[in-house]
Amino acid sequence: MSIVEMCFLAGAALGSVGSGWISDQFGRRHTLMGFALIQGVTGLALGFVTSLELYMGLRVVIGFASMSVAVVSFVLVVELVSGRYRTIIGILNILPVALAYILAAGIAYVARDWRTMQFAITVPGLLLVTSWYWCPESPRWLLAKGRLDELCQLLERAASTNNLQLPANYRKALLVDGSTAEGCYEPEAAVSVGDVFRRKFIRTTLVMIVVWFGIILIYFGITLHLSNLGGDIYLNTVIAGSVESIAICLSIVVVLKLGLRINLFLYMVVAGLSCIVMNFVPDGNLWLIITLAMIVKCCVGACNAIIPTFTAYQYPTTMRNLGVGVGNFAAGVALIIVPYLWLLEHVDQYLPMTIMGVFSIIGALSLAILKDKLSKKYRQHKQAKQASAYQNKQHAAMENDDDSKRRVASHFPYAADETAGISNIGFAHNESIFL
Repeated sequence: MSIVEMCFLAGAALGSVGSGWISDQFGRRHTLMGFALIQGVTGLALGFVTSLELYMGLRVVIGFASMSVAVVSFVLVVELVSGRYRTIIGILNILPVALAYILAAGIAYVARDWRTMQFAITVPGLLLVTSWYWCPESPRWLLAKGRLDELCQLLERAASTNNLQLPANYRKALLVDGSTAEGCYEPEAAVSVGDVFRRKFIRTTLVMIVVWFGIILIYFGITLHLSNLGGDIYLNTVIAGSVESIAICLSIVVVLKLGLRINLFLYMVVAGLSCIVMNFVPDGNLWLIITLAMIVKCCVGACNAIIPTFTAYQYPTTMRNLGVGVGNFAAGVALIIVPYLWLLEHVDQYLPMTIMGVFSIIGALSLAILKDKLSKKYRQHKQAKQASAYQNKQHAAMENDDDSKRRVASHFPYAADETAGISNIGFAHNESIFL
């Protein structure tokens, strides 16, 4: 069973990185829907197979597709909004996982047969594919790739749907920073997996790997251990899913007040300490063990909701998918380890919970070396830097404008009594600065 489960998790680890590169090349929308279709078809095929080898192979495929759907859907929804709504949507994106966790317990209780359950959990995924035509592409990805015609159509469609009026010259505003001498938008260069390990991002990437690994190790470690806690496995699962759902909803309010990094730090520390404390609970005290397990589930569920949004903020648009993908790859490695983690109970019964607790605390402490890009101080520093760069650019532009006026005046001098107006060159330049 551990090897079969590892097949799915190995596919998920590969999909976490592979899907990032694919969606950066071909777009979020088509990547998301394409993998949702693969996930649905493979899920149906799994319900019919009779060969263990074929079953294991298909588990790798569906693991790749499922993780791709999870990664790309997150990046798409956070790129469709901005400001505080990006934080809210990013966290809410993980809420269906907890709700489906509760629903899965009900399906398992009724079905009691893995083939029936396989079909039951596959059909909703296929329904997702029916929204392919209406699903919008990421406007930030379109802008980064220089596909302005498609971007303008999307913006106009969004404005029409929400009864909003776009500025008359909004297309020129999009062209200001990325226009070339010929007036064409210059798309950003393609990125590769190696770019997230460049000097500028190496520290962020390494920290994200440690944090993601710690969160997923403890998240799925405690999830797979629910059957060993005692009591009814179905009831434990429903309670765990309910607690996680509440934690995710509450974390939105807390995050908007305190910020992402401090909450991520506190949740990981509390989850890690709770795991270690469970080792000291006397035998037979079932409800205290379950209570501590629910605290862990609550905290790490909130971490699981926050970490994708936190990671997305650490990278620019063209690298965002890869950044989240690398984090998910570390999560995939943790997933592969989890089924074997509990085998360490045969060595020492306290070892699994201690390992999970220690890794969670290490992940929390590693956040201290990261810059908090969402803090007020960091935003003020960034805005001051951008304002300084803009003033320098404006100053250089005014000097160029003066040179242009002098060149024009040398060929077309004004009469002595003629009022000097704004030349076409000057007007075009001033309009760009204004936009």
